[in-house]
Amino acid sequence: MDATMNYLRSDEYLANPYKLYSAIRNSQDVYFAKDLGHYWLMRHSDCTHLLSSRDFGKDIEEKFSGASGSSGPSNGMDDPYRSILFLDPPRHTKLRQLVTKAFTPKAIESLRPFIREISEELAGTKHDNPFYDVIQDFAGPIPAFTIARMLGVPREDMAKFKKWSDDAVLALDVAASKEEEQMAADARLNLSNYFQKLIERKKLNMESDVLSDLITSEESGSRLSHIELIVMCNLLLIAGHETTTNLIGNGFYALVKKRDQFDMLRDDRTLLKSAVEELLRFDPPVQRDSRALYKDANFSGQMLPRGSTVTAIIGSANRDPDVFDDPDSLDITRKDNPHLSFGKGIHHCLGAQLARMEGEIAFDVLCDKFKAPELYEEPVWRRNSNMHGMETLKIKA
Repeated sequence: MDATMNYLRSDEYLANPYKLYSAIRNSQDVYFAKDLGHYWLMRHSDCTHLLSSRDFGKDIEEKFSGASGSSGPSNGMDDPYRSILFLDPPRHTKLRQLVTKAFTPKAIESLRPFIREISEELAGTKHDNPFYDVIQDFAGPIPAFTIARMLGVPREDMAKFKKWSDDAVLALDVAASKEEEQMAADARLNLSNYFQKLIERKKLNMESDVLSDLITSEESGSRLSHIELIVMCNLLLIAGHETTTNLIGNGFYALVKKRDQFDMLRDDRTLLKSAVEELLRFDPPVQRDSRALYKDANFSGQMLPRGSTVTAIIGSANRDPDVFDDPDSLDITRKDNPHLSFGKGIHHCLGAQLARMEGEIAFDVLCDKFKAPELYEEPVWRRNSNMHGMETLKIKA
């Protein structure tokens, strides 16, 4: 287990990380990944404690080095440490409150007709190929178009957004190579430059979208700096796009592999809600989430020192046999399902309700499209050990 970094890059791990998690969890509850310098928490209870407690946080550099948290170019436009993903209160609280109104139940429900329309349109697309690529033709575009609509981004720009988004999330993978880190930095800069121009256009013609609301808040109350506004746009695009693509892709792949579960869902759509929760548990879009310990802390009887970087292994917690019956089996009728796929505490996923709705609609449409789906070929998994998902998922047409 010492060569953790190398294994996280392996084809075996990218396709099935749960084999590693099970091996570690069966021997130790807390694992020290030496080459990463991180402690891994494998149990659901430990992960819940780490993600929920205010004794642990995200602003690692600020807390322990006195640094501003900036690690990007001098203009700070593409600095990921300015994102709410990497902040603690009170700054995290201020930024999160600003965008919360875009994710109210009423606001999310208003998107349902659009998501249904785009899903059915994409599912009906005709190709000359002997296969239908669920990722490229369906799971990727749905959340990308949805978040773009929320931000007021023109639909014709989505092709380049997909590429930038795919590259940008490489920054969230501790196993990323130097080349991939540079690709991520370039992508964030491209996104920042794009949003800077879009913001200028919006200021001249405000519309009913999230970006216009954010601009209004910035100008009237100085609640967001210009840099914070741009980084927030980047975050909403990437977080709203990548994770839901993986939810739909990973989930449908699991259903294809477990045909009895697909058949059950196809025949009884009242199971859509519980199916989405189970698919989130079974193969979560995000595998890990880290915190810094702001004080010494006990996890499963092991005392970890202040200043340590500790990682909740969500993919392991979601299959903890102390919490889930028969955890390695897919059961879309599962009732008690306290998975951690959306996190916990103040960093609980802001777009969880939107992702759930997109997932329900997507699986409903896919159940209409495919009566007996079969793999055309084995999927190609993305080279990202944290944002777990596929590049292609080809189903026989």
